[in-house]
Amino acid sequence: MRTEKDFFGNIMEFDCMGCYIGSHKLIPYGGYLYEDDLVTITMDPQIPIVGFTILGVKKHVKSINDFTEDERKNIIDVLNLTIENMKKANICEEVLIIQEERSSHFHVWIVPIHKWMEKFDKSVTRINEIIDYSYTIFDDNMKKEYDDAIEKLKKEFNNN
Repeated sequence: MRTEKDFFGNIMEFDCMGCYIGSHKLIPYGGYLYEDDLVTITMDPQIPIVGFTILGVKKHVKSINDFTEDERKNIIDVLNLTIENMKKANICEEVLIIQEERSSHFHVWIVPIHKWMEKFDKSVTRINEIIDYSYTIFDDNMKKEYDDAIEKLKKEFNNN
């Protein structure tokens, strides 16, 4: 069992974060923005970037190659819907999508590009710097923006 904290300091315990989120044993701050039989969309519990969402899968698999054709289509459809909803909710105008097989559980980072990221060239090669910097600028105003983004995204998903 691993023990980690979210960026608000709440304790999270899990064997596999993706499995625990998928089975509702661990509910990230803000809850579920979207959920179907295969995937969940939640805010990232460990990175304080407004609108930073995670597309997680309920199956414990590592690679996109481990899904059926129908499952891959569902993942892409939900990924597309999430990005559309982020843009409709005025959270961002563009995103950075990251998925790596080094993780033990398949998930996709959907990182909204914000103005403050321009100093990092909005590049995937600078994602660690962007994440580190996000901790230094997360304040009460950003917390409100973060909470607002959760509500806006839930509303957009409910409208679909």
